[in-house]
Formats: sequence, structure tokens, C-alpha cells
Amino acid sequence: MGALALSLVLSAPAAAQAEAEPLPYLDDQGIELGTILVREFVDPFTDFEPSSPPAEGQRYALATLMFEAAEDQTFPAEPRHVQLQDASGYLYLPTWFPRAADAVLPDLQSQTLAPFDRISGVVPFVLPADAEIVRLLYRGEGQRLMPILELGETGVAAVGEPQAITDAEGTSLGGVTVREVVDPYTDFDPNWPPGEGQRYVMLDVAFQAAEDQAMQAAPSGVFLIGADGTMHRPVRIPRVPPVLLQDLEAQPLSPGDRVSGVVGFASPQDQVLSGVVDSPEYDRFVPLVDL
Repeated sequence: MGALALSLVLSAPAAAQAEAEPLPYLDDQGIELGTILVREFVDPFTDFEPSSPPAEGQRYALATLMFEAAEDQTFPAEPRHVQLQDASGYLYLPTWFPRAADAVLPDLQSQTLAPFDRISGVVPFVLPADAEIVRLLYRGEGQRLMPILELGETGVAAVGEPQAITDAEGTSLGGVTVREVVDPYTDFDPNWPPGEGQRYVMLDVAFQAAEDQAMQAAPSGVFLIGADGTMHRPVRIPRVPPVLLQDLEAQPLSPGDRVSGVVGFASPQDQVLSGVVDSPEYDRFVPLVDL
């Protein structure tokens, strides 16, 4: 899923966001299909239809985007793939709400742009009133998550430092520490080298539960992120025994428990990596480290 240094940052709701730079969107072969531009992000958005205000405990937000196809490529523009992320890593999908009758810009519609086409419009969101939105993301084809607008400063943990994991109410469940990143990893079983055009990357990862909370250690939810937003799932890298650190296995942790081990990945040989994230829930991506 884009240049994903999914950094954990905090920011108050933004009344409006200045226009950003157009970001190139590449397909799986590295061909630029076009660009995505966030022209404005208004949070909270208050120019809604007066008869349809946000429900109690909610607020509206509105992103204005422009999709522009390259001169020699078609570009599938999918506003439903635009998502917001809050400071705890939760993702929010577009949700329609009625705007004032004199609104000028239409809601963006899903469409495939012909070469040189350009289309713009708005993408609406309904958010919890207290959600701290930190970035806009675009979900590309396959496993890809591309940041298209940052709304705060980076505050992600460094390698060797724990990144706090909380539940939906903000209660600390514990932490995840990326203790070491070996890129490329070359101490693999020579009978099982990486595929053609790929390299192995190995992480040393530790999960530790809070002293008063249980926690699930789930290495399958750890993703390696490419600079184009590609999300790599863990793979088991064959190694020659004996090895000091075992492959990290999924398991429930009692309060205060700690487990560690290695988590392997295969990445394109020439791909620049931008970070590591943990996905404790399907709609949540918590940044662990920037690379």
C-alpha cells in the first residue's frame, strides 16, 4: 500500500491546509500513471446543509483533490481509496454528508482518466469529534498505502526504542520494538536464496505487554514499507542452524510478558525502504520506525 513513512504524529484539527505539491503515482512496474494533488483539507468542515449537522460526538471534514493523468497513460482515479489516519493509526473511509446547496465543487467520482485528462472535486469524511487526524493516504492497487498529505511532525520511535500500542480508547497495551534492521540479510540458507531481482531484509522485533494489560504478539501484522508505499508481508527466510534468534511466533502475552525474535521480508533489489509499521487491527497502521 505509498511512500509510507507512516509516522505517528499529533496535531489539532486543521481549519484549512495550504495546497501541497502534486505527487506522482506509479504502477507496480514503476511507470508514472499520473499525479495526485491535495488542493485543500478543511477540518472541521462547517459549510454543510444546516438541516443535516454532524451527529453528537462527530464532525465533518472535506478534502479537495485533483487527479491528473500522464500524457501517455490512463489513470484510475478512485476517491473511495482516499483515507484519513489518526494519531493512533486508525484509518477512516470517505463518508458522504450533505453540503450547502450553493457548493461549487462536486463530489469526486470514480473513473479512469484518459491520457492528459484532469479531474478535481471533494472527498467527504465523517469523523469522531476527538480524532486527531495526522495524514491523508491513498490506497493504490495491491498492497499499497501512499501518504498524500502530512498534517504534523514526525514522532516515530527510532530503531531500538519501543513504540507504544494503545487500544481504541487510548489505553496502553504495551509496546513493539524494532531492535535491529539487517538490509540486505545475507546469512540465509544458500539453497534458498531470494528470488530473482529481490533481496532479503531481516528485523529483530520484540513485543512487550503493559504491566496491567494483556497483549497479542502478532508478527504477521508487521509490514515493511517501500518508498512507493508498497507494503511487504513477512516471509520465512530459511536459515542454517544453529541460530541465536528464532522466528517470532504469534502468541498472547499476559501482563508484563515480553517475546522477541526475527521477522523476515523479501523486497525488490533496488527498492528504497521507508519504514516499518504494525497493524494490530485491519483498519489500523501504527508506525514503528522510519528507515
